[in-house]
Amino acid sequence: MSFFKPHSSHITKAGRAKPVVPTSPTDPLEEVRTLKRWVAIGVYTAILGTEPFYFFVLHYSWPQLLSGLVVGMIIAFTAIEGAFNQIFKLRKRSAYPNRLLQELSQAPGMTAAAQRALPVINDLFGVGASFVALSRKDGGLHVLAASGLSEEEAGRLVNGEGENARQMLDEGTPLAFVLPADVTSRAGTPGRKRLALVPITSMTRSLGVLAIISKERGGDLGDVELLRAVGTALGLSMENLRDKEELAETASLLSTTLDSTADGILVVGRNGRIESFNAKFADMWGIPRSVLESRDDGKALDFVLNQLKDPDEFAVKVKELYAQPEAESRDNLHFNDGRVFERFSQPRRLLGEIVGRVWSFREITERMKAEETIRQLAYHDVLTGLPNRVQFEERLRIDLAQARRSRQKVAVMFLDLDRFKAVNDTVGHAGGDQLLKQVASEFAEAIREGDTVARVGGDEFTFILPGIEHAEDAAVVAERILRRIRQPRTVAGQEFHVTTSIGISVFPKDGSDADALMRNADTAMYRAKERGRDNCQVFTPAMKASLMETLALENDLSHALEREELFLLYQPVVHLASGRVLGAEALLRWQHPKRGLVQPDEFIPLAEQTGLIVPIGEWVLKVACAQAKAWHQMRLGPQWVSVNVSARQMEQPGLVAAVAGALAEGGLSPANLHLELTEGAVMRQMEPVVSTLSQLREMGLGLCVDDFGTGYSSLGYLKRFPIDTIKIDRSFIHNVTTDQNDAAIVTTVVTMARSLNLRVVAEGVETDAQLGFLREIDCDEFQGFLVSPAVRPDEFEALVRQRQGLSAETIPVRFG
Repeated sequence: MSFFKPHSSHITKAGRAKPVVPTSPTDPLEEVRTLKRWVAIGVYTAILGTEPFYFFVLHYSWPQLLSGLVVGMIIAFTAIEGAFNQIFKLRKRSAYPNRLLQELSQAPGMTAAAQRALPVINDLFGVGASFVALSRKDGGLHVLAASGLSEEEAGRLVNGEGENARQMLDEGTPLAFVLPADVTSRAGTPGRKRLALVPITSMTRSLGVLAIISKERGGDLGDVELLRAVGTALGLSMENLRDKEELAETASLLSTTLDSTADGILVVGRNGRIESFNAKFADMWGIPRSVLESRDDGKALDFVLNQLKDPDEFAVKVKELYAQPEAESRDNLHFNDGRVFERFSQPRRLLGEIVGRVWSFREITERMKAEETIRQLAYHDVLTGLPNRVQFEERLRIDLAQARRSRQKVAVMFLDLDRFKAVNDTVGHAGGDQLLKQVASEFAEAIREGDTVARVGGDEFTFILPGIEHAEDAAVVAERILRRIRQPRTVAGQEFHVTTSIGISVFPKDGSDADALMRNADTAMYRAKERGRDNCQVFTPAMKASLMETLALENDLSHALEREELFLLYQPVVHLASGRVLGAEALLRWQHPKRGLVQPDEFIPLAEQTGLIVPIGEWVLKVACAQAKAWHQMRLGPQWVSVNVSARQMEQPGLVAAVAGALAEGGLSPANLHLELTEGAVMRQMEPVVSTLSQLREMGLGLCVDDFGTGYSSLGYLKRFPIDTIKIDRSFIHNVTTDQNDAAIVTTVVTMARSLNLRVVAEGVETDAQLGFLREIDCDEFQGFLVSPAVRPDEFEALVRQRQGLSAETIPVRFG
């Protein structure tokens, strides 16, 4: 029969339905539909109450009504149970994450969070083990923490289920499966276990995996949404902790960096209130940290202002920057104690809006000192402190520009100390430096305010005298300097008589630019040296022509040796008592192809200045030794030859070797070679000269001081130096018969030499009266035109042969 089909009925006039008895059974489908109706009625009645029930009682039979009610109640209770189960699930999905979040809220870091979370998870899910593994940059996983098993065991599970974990992370959905017994055994958790892999995710990324291990049919691991909620709660907490850790690490790095930087940093708000600072700032300014940490701007500012040379300027700059919030500034602060800070300020922005200002301070005291030193070195001479060539040229260009505008004159003076090398050689470079400092100080005192003196070379100084009226004004200044420098001065315990040579050029007459004026002043200075030193010369155009002539002569002289233009003449040296020729002095001559015969006083000083005298002198030694050897082989007698040695040659360390080489090459005995040195050459370098002469003397050479009486004429060096002969200069012999002073000098020299066992040779003997005077005072030897001028070797040979074999009484004074 059908549970849901109603009885046949009719409606009375009153409109009330009457129940009827069913007449025949219905088909099965109709019964199912009727059952469904009664179930619905039962559920409806159970839910809505009894009032609708009376309606159904009046229309249905009791068996039908009770059957539907029972079924409906069963379904209703089942639905209610399901609803409650659903409510419990929803509450779990909220309660579990909340419990985790509460537990993790106080965790100091990610590892601690995982260690706190896992016991809670085990308790909530009723499982015995779980662990957290985080993603690595290489795509793998590393165990962060584990509960209920060791991290090593968890690591073996991670390695064994790596593919499942990667799949779960890619899909973002929790994954649960049963672990085989062999896997759990290897992991240290024997028995069949169920493993749930839950993605630990935040709002933006996946952090790793939460692995929960339970019995095969235990816990709530089938609730995907619950697992997802737990994984998300854990991910959000760990993400937050990771952000905090990274922020703390960044803050620590920033703080460490700021504290280790060389700059003091101060951060202030828009109102100027202190917001932050680093330790360097407090140390640099000496402000107590307590003042800065209290944000007491007034006290901090007092500490700053009290240290500055110009506190008002500091305050004005601060106000200026706060009036222009977007402005940047960089300047220097000078302290009362000499320190210098570089100050830099720029606006501080947050999300594009200016919220304050950052000040940085760097101590640059040493850098400023170094820069000042560099500037000093760039524009000043290190030794004397005077301007150097660079600064001199800059000042000269400025003075010339002003002179052009005002139509005034400017004088340039070029000064060179005379024989400064002798000072260096005597007392060393330290003594020479001391002398340079002395004269530099005197130069600075000798000029006017507005004039310039500079050191432009070793012993070279230049002067600028702007605003002069006449060239003679510069000459007056030069004479004042000459007188001042000429005074005796003591250097390193020794007294020196220093002189100087000065050349002068004047703008615009002698040049329109700095180079021309310097060049012409230099030319005038060399003319002063040519005129005996210790004087000043004003430039003239003729000097330039002379200079060009000298340069051309110098160029030709440099090629004279290779072109075989140099040759030697020989002047006989005669024994006064016997009249015999004892030897010859070799004298250098230059036969120029265009100029003809160039006199020695024209080219020898030039050779000295340029250094050409050294190779020329070596050539003279070789030729003279070879010639003397040839005369010996001709049996002309024991003829010796004397060779002049210049001061420049004496300064060369290879002189002894050069002499030895010439003797060896010529095959001449050292006793047949005499060397003649001027007094100046002997005195320029005392110690080196003594050593060199001693070596030459030990070789057996004769040593002679030439032109005696014209230089230092010191008895001390005659005693100290290993010499055996002195030559009286021709200037004394010339007037020896007419000037009593010259006669007295020559007599004294001969007497003194005899007492010192020295031979005496008189130069420039031209008359019989001169020769007679020399006989009277017992002079040893003589040479001069009275006997013969300097002649070529063949003429000298003829002269000697002509007089061989004659007795002393028959030998005339003149030969030929």
